[in-house]
Amino acid sequence: MEPKEHKPRFGRLLLVCALAVAFCGFTVWFASTYLTHCCAP
Repeated sequence: MEPKEHKPRFGRLLLVCALAVAFCGFTVWFASTYLTHCCAP
């Protein structure tokens, strides 16, 4: 029996990382745009 070659799924990893970065960027933009008024002096 030969061991199966495990191909790293860099495409899926890259997609997940890109989505995480986009989500963080959107969250920061949303907070800076809409949530700054709540704590203004």
